Parts: sequence; structure tokens; C-alpha cells
Amino acid sequence: MRRSLLENDSKETAAPLPSASPAVGSSSSTTGQTVAVELRSGRRIVAGWLLVAFWAGLIWMLGGDDFSLQDTNQTMSAWFGWLIGDLDYRTRYKIYFFARKSAHFIEYAILALLTFRAAVITANRNRLATAGWAALFLVATVATADEARQTFSQTRTGSAVDVIIDVTGGLIAIVGVLVISRRMRSATTARPST
Repeated sequence: MRRSLLENDSKETAAPLPSASPAVGSSSSTTGQTVAVELRSGRRIVAGWLLVAFWAGLIWMLGGDDFSLQDTNQTMSAWFGWLIGDLDYRTRYKIYFFARKSAHFIEYAILALLTFRAAVITANRNRLATAGWAALFLVATVATADEARQTFSQTRTGSAVDVIIDVTGGLIAIVGVLVISRRMRSATTARPST
């Protein structure tokens, strides 16, 4: 009697669990793969938006008082003097002004590209235009907030022209990505299948 109870116990514990050995045609193995893919894509989404937050924070920091014209003038003048040579004040100021405005353009173009990438990863990849609009919205919001903050600073001056430069940088970056994406798609669809 005792032996039959043990045998029954071992038979019950040895029985396979439904998820351990799926029947032919079941989706348990594909469900595990789906969960793994979703986990990886979830990490990509978080990483994409963390990059956006980091870059926006860097822009915010660069828009602070520590990076005003007065505080960076000596460093930039020495650097330009070493790179280009001795220049008169007016020429040096023009180069410095161009460098600062180019930095606006480039840093917001990068913000737009990072935001576009994060939005594409988050949403459906066929929604490129929506991702582009989201990127431009974030660029305009950060640029406006940064320049508005600078109007209250003692060492900085907020400028609507800077907002226009910032948004233009973001716009050109997004248009460039969309044009390249469209050309890549048309090249892929035009190629004959082998």
C-alpha cells in the first residue's frame, strides 16, 4: 500500500507541466521569444528617451550663466588665437559669434535626431512624420524655455533669434532624415527581388 502511494506521487510529480512541453503547433515557445523581444525593445525605448533627457539637460546646462558670453570669451579668444593667430577684436568677435550660433544649430539638430529616433522606436516605424513632429515640438519647447530662462539671467539675454536658429537646426535635421529614409525605401522597393 505504501509503495503504491509513492509510485502515484512520483507519477504526479513527473508529469510534464503544460508550459514545459508545449504541444506541436502551440505558441508557448513563440510567446517566450515575444517576451524577450518586447523586453529588449522596452530597454531600447528607455535608452532612447534617456539619451533625449541627457541631451536636453546638457543644452539646459550650456544655457546657464556659466556659459555666458562674458564667461567663455577668454577661453574662446585664447583658443581662436592659437588656432587662427592674432586677430583684431572685430574679426575675433565675428568668428566667436558664428561659432556660438553654429553651436545652437548643431545642439538642437542633435536633440531633434535623438528625439526622432526615440519616437520611432516607441511608436510604429511607419509613423515617421509623427515622430518628426514630436521631435520638432520638443526642440521648440526646450529652445523657448531655455531662452525664456535667459531673459531672467543677469549675464545672459534671451533671444527669439536663437529660438529660430534652434528650431531651424531641428527642422533641417528631421527633413534630412525623412528625405534619406524615403530614398532608402524607394531604392529598396525599386530593386528587383532575386
